[in-house]
Order: sequence, then C-alpha cells, then structure tokens
Amino acid sequence: MVESQPHATPPNATPGNATPDNAVPGNATPANTNPASTPVGSPPAVRTPIPELLERCQSPAALKELDRQELPELCAQMRSFLLETVQATGGHLGSNTGIVELTVALHYLYDFARDRLIFDVSHQCYPHKLLTGRLSGFGKLRRTGGLCGFTNPAESPYDLFHTGHAGTSISLGMGLALARAHEENPPQVVSVIGDASLGAGVAFEAINHAGASGARMLVVLNDNEWSISKSVGGLSKYLSRIRANRLMQRAGQETKSLIQAIPLIGPRVDKALDDFGEVMRHAWVPGHIFEEAGVRYVGPVDGHDVNGLIDVLSRVRQLDGVVILHVLTEKGKGHPDGPNHPERVHAVKPKKPDASMQYKTEGQREAATPSGKAFTTAFAEALDRCAQADVRVHAITAAMPSGTGLTGFAARFPGRFHDTGITEQHAVALAAGMAKGGLRPVAAIYSTFLQRGYDQVFQEVALQDLPVVFALDRAGPVGQDGPTHHGAFDIAYLRTLPNFVLGAPRDETDMHRMLSCLLSQEHPSALRYPRGNAPAQEFLPAAERVAMQPGRAETLREGQGVVLWAYGSLVETALSVAQELAQEGRSIGVVDARFVKPLDEALLREHLQQYDHIVTLEAHQRMGGFGSAVLEAANRLPGLDGVSPARIKILGLPDRFLEHRTTVEEQLAEAGLDPERVARTVRHLLGGSRRAEGASS
Repeated sequence: MVESQPHATPPNATPGNATPDNAVPGNATPANTNPASTPVGSPPAVRTPIPELLERCQSPAALKELDRQELPELCAQMRSFLLETVQATGGHLGSNTGIVELTVALHYLYDFARDRLIFDVSHQCYPHKLLTGRLSGFGKLRRTGGLCGFTNPAESPYDLFHTGHAGTSISLGMGLALARAHEENPPQVVSVIGDASLGAGVAFEAINHAGASGARMLVVLNDNEWSISKSVGGLSKYLSRIRANRLMQRAGQETKSLIQAIPLIGPRVDKALDDFGEVMRHAWVPGHIFEEAGVRYVGPVDGHDVNGLIDVLSRVRQLDGVVILHVLTEKGKGHPDGPNHPERVHAVKPKKPDASMQYKTEGQREAATPSGKAFTTAFAEALDRCAQADVRVHAITAAMPSGTGLTGFAARFPGRFHDTGITEQHAVALAAGMAKGGLRPVAAIYSTFLQRGYDQVFQEVALQDLPVVFALDRAGPVGQDGPTHHGAFDIAYLRTLPNFVLGAPRDETDMHRMLSCLLSQEHPSALRYPRGNAPAQEFLPAAERVAMQPGRAETLREGQGVVLWAYGSLVETALSVAQELAQEGRSIGVVDARFVKPLDEALLREHLQQYDHIVTLEAHQRMGGFGSAVLEAANRLPGLDGVSPARIKILGLPDRFLEHRTTVEEQLAEAGLDPERVARTVRHLLGGSRRAEGASS
C-alpha cells in the first residue's frame, strides 16, 4: 500500500476555488459560467448508480488509501460507470474507457496537488475527473451548467489548462518543468499524449527541444492506434513496428531472468547480452527516433495492467531528463464495439434517458428534432458531384475523414483523397502545392482547427494567390464541445488576407452551387457551414435563384424600415423573423448575403438609401466578422445624394468565450441570435423607423 502524501494546494488554485478533494459538486456551476445566462429547460441530469469502491475514491488522497489489490476492481467500476453515464449524456467514450488504468496508476503514485499533469487534447480526462472530486457531476456532463468535456481550471485546481486541440501537451509540460527547475525539489511533470497527437508538428518541435534542454519530465505516450479515425503516417507505422516487437521484448526479458540466475557467470553474461541487446534493439526498430533526439524511451508496456503500470512508473520517475513511456491501450475497452469498431465509440450521442434515471427540472423542454440534411452531409454530396465532373478535384483532411464527411469520398476516389493526420500546417501547404501543380484541392478542416495552419494559409496560399478551397465545418457555436471548438473567428482571420473569396451557403442547394462556384475561381476561397442541419424546406427552388457569383447577394424579401442581412445558416432565422412579423402586419426585408468577401456593395448602397436600419446576422464573433465588413463597406461608399443613410446594427457572437451548452440553439439564444430575440430587436427598431409607416407600433 502506498502512503498518502501530504496534501498541498496547487500553485494555480485561487481563493474560492473548490478544494482538490471536493472540487465542483454535482450541482455546482463552473466558475466562469454565468448562471443568469443559462436558458431554462436544459435536459435533466442522468442518475447512474455509483459502485461502492468508486464512491469511496473521489479524491487522490482516498485513492492512495486503497490496497493495490483493490485497484483492478476500482478500474472495472470506473469503466462500467463511464460506459453507462457517457452513453446517456453523450461525450467522448472510447478514449476514456481506454485510459482508466493509466489514470489510476498516475494518481496513485504521484501527488498532482503538487506535481503537474497535462492531458493532450484532454477529451480523455473523464477518469481524471472521477478521481478529483467531480463524480457527482457526471449526470450533466457536457450539458448546460454541468461538467466540461475537457480539462477546465474553473472546475478544479487539478486541471491546469482548458484545452481541446492536439499536440501541445509536451510543450506545456516543458514550460512547467522549466518554470520550477530552479527549486531544490521541483514538482514532477507528466504530459499524457496520444499516438495520433504525437504526429502533430508542435509535438515534434517540443521533443526536439526537450532532448537538448536538460529538463526533467515524463511523457506518457498513450498508444491506441487511433485518433478519431485510424492513425495514419510514417510515425504510426513506426509505432506499429514497436508494438509488433513486444513478443520479442518479452522473450528477451524471460531469457535475461534465466541467465541472471546462473551462479558466478550469470552477471557477466548478462552484461554482454545487454550490450548486444542495445545493438539488436536499434536493428529491430530502425532509427529509434526518440533516443536519437536525446529523449529516453521505455516500453511498450501494458496499459491495462494497473499494478504493472504503477511498478513501471515507480522506476521511471527516478530517471533524470525527459523520458517517454510507451503505453499500449485499447480504445473503447469494455464497449462491445470497441475491439472491431473503435471509431464508432470515439464520441457517442446522448440517449434519451428513462424517466426513472432522471432528475426532473422545472420548465423542461424537448430539444427540436432535426429534420433537414446535415450540412456536413450536404457538403460531402456536393463534393462528390464536383469530383465526378472534374478530375482535378482532390479532398484533403487532417485526421478527420468521418467528421468532415469524407469517408465516402475516400472510398469512391481513393487516389484523390489525402488524410495527413493531425497536421493542419502540412495539410494547408500540401493543398498549396497541389494547386500550384494544376489541381483543385478542397481542404475540409473544422473552422477552429484551421487556426492551427494560419501561417500556411497566409504564405503558401493567399500570398501565392492559389485556387485552394477551404471547407470550414463546425463554423459558429458547437454546443457541448465548448470554447475550444467553436468556429467563431474564421471570417475575421481570413477576411483580412488579400485574394480570398469567402462565402457561406444557406441550405443544401446553395452548398453545391457555392462549392462549384468557388472551384471555378482562380483565387483562394473558403465556405463556412455550421454543426447542424440545413433547412428541411428550402425557400426557393434552384431554378429561381440568383446566379451564384462572388460579390452578389440575393434579396429574398422586400420590406419597409428594416432589412435583415443574414450570412449563412442564419438566413433561415431571418426568414423566420420576417414571417412572424408579417403575421403582425409588419413587412421587413431579408437578404442572403452569400459572400462576405467580396461583399455586394451595389445592393448595400441601395439599401442604405431604402431602409432606416440594416441588421446583420452572423454566427461569428462580432468584431472582424460579417457585420464589420458591412460597416466598412458602408464607410467606403461615396455620398448618398443627400439621403440620410440607414443605421447598421450588428448581431453576432459576443466578445467572450462561450461556455459549453447542451445545444447550439442555447448558445445562439445566449448571444441574442435566436428568432425570438432577433424579432424583439427588429420590433424595437421598427418603432422608431421613419420608413415603416405602414407598420404597427
């Protein structure tokens, strides 16, 4: 049994934070969440019976009091609890059921009230949350007012960073190690990173620096052969060779034990074998890239033997320098689909809980059932049609073939599909090279992840004026994944780059029309679309729509006093508001802007003279977004013949990071972008409108 170490408050803890052993009770609101902004009627918490051993271990101190013989049973109970709760609430399942034993071993051996623990991406932190005082909060995991699906310092001092992008944990760990290296007894630093994340460029940069830095830290390589989809690339093949050599390593260990038992000559023969083994090890695993970079490599070891992990970690943490411990785990362990279909259990959607398994909430509402086709599906089908018509069309993804809808494309056009792994920088530069070579590459990358390749977007694509099309999925709020995954900044970070064309389709028909239009351009371009479904009933048939060309908007309704200029998915909201006000006898205009760059300045000039108010709608940060583009264009336009121009009001996402919510609709409502709040804004403007004479006040 390991003695419980003295409990200290972590340096990053702030007054008023929950203490490590009781952080964030189940009904607590995270510190950076505004309870007043939480919409009424979010789904109730899911009640799951808590196994006895797990209930006892809601803090690292309590965990350390267990006998080591009890740890396998604790791991089994944690896995069972996660399988039940996460399938009810929704969330990342496969990565968390696969890391249970490793998390228990780390918390059993280290004192992370003082030592430092960083999870890469951090979507695999659920077992960590169970052991750090947040078990009772799992009934509202990733729901409004509930636990975040990633590490979050607002929840617990055991969470050092709020992260959700891959590859950065080694850099963060290095920084923490160097910050305390001057102390006589500095805290130990542990960075946990997956095999797919290790392929990210920033991870290689960190390893390169770590090997020469003299810092002391442990990098745990959690190797399950998967990110969301199957890991790809040369590093993945390299790790596969290491996995394949486990049998040889075990045989060598057994032989070593037998030789050491021989009296007198055993130790001398063993030393000779060690020298020979070092040569053979480099022959079995060509390159041995980790140690060549100055980083000590240990492994691979069984990631589901909790006591074996504790033994290995006990030895490894005595080593100086930077050590990589290679741990083999099974993604989705314990789930029936885990062994054969790990991708299916990466993230699961919530099931509707049985009435007996719920906490009732007053004012509860049922979430709206999506009726239209998912925008991601509409994009995938549009890309297929474009690829059939033009052999130059290639598709690129950075480890997200299923998330971006490209799995079918990969099967139909295997020679024109390229999964680069978690390497957005490389993916963008690759697209530039392909475009320079005469192809028409479409890089399908989530809006939030394209930020990782921004320099390549600037230099390799925009500066060269190359015809690369960026398909920005998950543009706008994303609901349960929260601030690390919101696509709230892409208009701002792309609109400032010369040569770019930026558009957003409002529905399935315009998805294909816009993608075809952008593929015909000789300039870089991007189209953004949200996480969610396109309108089930489209406003206009394709034959009646205005021709799709950059810089040309489409007027959907004429009106008086107020016109809504909507961008992308919020066109449906604008039409809904116009219809509601029409029933009240008020007529307002609606424009589908379609393109933010170039903007339809001719139509804008007309509307500045025709209306009292132009209201812009966008699922994007207000600063630098679509509304800002309208304001800038209005400022550029020459005099309006003595007419007092319309005032422009921008409706968009606020200047803060939106917390996770159960639904995207809640986040839009929080930002004032739901139909009810937009209608309220328009009514207020109509009340003072000079040109809305026929409208009731």
